[in-house]
Amino acid sequence: MSTFTPPGPLRTPVLLTAFTRYDTARRVMEAVRRARPPRLYFACDGPRTEAEKALTDRVRTLVELIDWPCEVHTLFREKNAGLKKAMVGNLDWFFEKEPEGIVLEDDTEPVLSFFWFAEEMLERFRNDERIWWILGNNLMADREARPAHSYYFSQHGYGAPWGWAGWRSSWALYDADMKEWPRVRGTREWDAFFLSRSEKKEAYVLFERTWSGVIKTWDFQHDFCRILHNGITIIPEFNLVRNIGFGGDGTNTVQGGDPRDVDNAREMPFPLSHPKGMEVDKRRDLAYFNKFVRPPFYRRLRSSVKVLIPKPVDEAITPFLSRLQKRLGAS
Repeated sequence: MSTFTPPGPLRTPVLLTAFTRYDTARRVMEAVRRARPPRLYFACDGPRTEAEKALTDRVRTLVELIDWPCEVHTLFREKNAGLKKAMVGNLDWFFEKEPEGIVLEDDTEPVLSFFWFAEEMLERFRNDERIWWILGNNLMADREARPAHSYYFSQHGYGAPWGWAGWRSSWALYDADMKEWPRVRGTREWDAFFLSRSEKKEAYVLFERTWSGVIKTWDFQHDFCRILHNGITIIPEFNLVRNIGFGGDGTNTVQGGDPRDVDNAREMPFPLSHPKGMEVDKRRDLAYFNKFVRPPFYRRLRSSVKVLIPKPVDEAITPFLSRLQKRLGAS
């Protein structure tokens, strides 16, 4: 039961994207239902098989939960576009119609105050081109903490936008193909951005694999474009969105022992307390990278010896290294 009392009706539109996961999508839709946005955009990718068609058809019935005064828009694809193409298309569709708004995926369940936090941030920084987007999740948040301010400024996160808000103006700078990557990689100006050698190395791997198509997602491109344009991210001091998609049917959240699989979500106290100035908290950015983004010890070990051992041996030791990861956590 939420302890948050909204300061007034929500004025901000919401985009909800989904695919085949009815149970998690319903939980997110129920959260949206409690917030009662004036306009809701509901997008669902198409099925790849007949079996998936039954699943996507069921997910699409969630529009029946919309029982408040609301302008509803749907984008239900007949054919499967895939995660990257579908998500980029969904966001293009949303921001063509709306100058700003809130974005939720079918496994990102927000607490109620997230919607009003996002709305106030959108309005406060609407004309500030330095701010790229507003995240709802903060995995490092301490549930018992009493911070001086409601949020801080970041630049070094990678992936995991579990509930966010943004503007058409910054989305217009997004490039799914990362055409600038070959030009900037390896330059002195680009390398000067990173806070450690480990961050630079991992960012290079993520961006190179995303640019080449090995990683088939949409969010690392967003990080690349944000860095390219010196964008700043707003991070709430309280985690306002829990990821409920860790499990066997998630696309990017299926790893056992994933350090990001935490539940520290809680309501944001209102009225908000705004920090003075706009200084990026590099100390926390580096701590976040080391805990949640930097490859865990077992993966670094495996990568360093992989070229030296036969494939059957590599396959045999993988279960052992996975168990080691769970014991040690992210190092």
